[in-house]
Amino acid sequence: YGSHNSASARMAERERELESLDEDYSLPIDSRPDQYIDVSRCEMATMDKPIPSSNLGFQMLLKMGWKGLGNGLGGGGGMYDPIPLTSKEMIDLDSRVGVGRVEEENWQHQVATEKRNTLESEIQANESDERRQKREEFVIREQLIKTEVQEIVKLFYCDVCDKQYTTDGQFQEHLNSYDHHHKKRFRDFQKEQKAMRGGPSQEERARKEARR
Repeated sequence: YGSHNSASARMAERERELESLDEDYSLPIDSRPDQYIDVSRCEMATMDKPIPSSNLGFQMLLKMGWKGLGNGLGGGGGMYDPIPLTSKEMIDLDSRVGVGRVEEENWQHQVATEKRNTLESEIQANESDERRQKREEFVIREQLIKTEVQEIVKLFYCDVCDKQYTTDGQFQEHLNSYDHHHKKRFRDFQKEQKAMRGGPSQEERARKEARR
């Protein structure tokens, strides 16, 4: 029970320390940026120069038990220097992609281009009788399906408006539209006018021309 209280006290103390850091580096909740951040006085971190003691990461490491410069992590027996970047990894970073991405893309390109894709004509020239029979059956089946679809789609053709639709929903929506009813009434009106004049209708003239 006593060790539990001690751990809770240490955790509470660490929370207070982190809160004090937040107060130093945080902005008000209603803060709105009104200008670009001035980075002229900022110093870029490098692998050759250790971070200064004023760095936030430096201070957080101290709070987590690090003893400072000259000592490794984990009680002094761990790593002292950061993991260095090789020249190849630096090239990857300069190309603005993730580390190792260039090598992966080069490998994918090599695998994709090391062997040319076989043409369909080459496959058919060396195919077996069984494969040729399956291919011909597939072509016949696809052609039958295409013919059936064309016959079904013919039902969705409006001869009044000379428009073809692919689904029953589209066709029914067109039949109920103002445009279709307007053209239908106009065509009926034309037929009535021609019947009153006694002259042959356009359909009759077309049939006569077809007989000739």
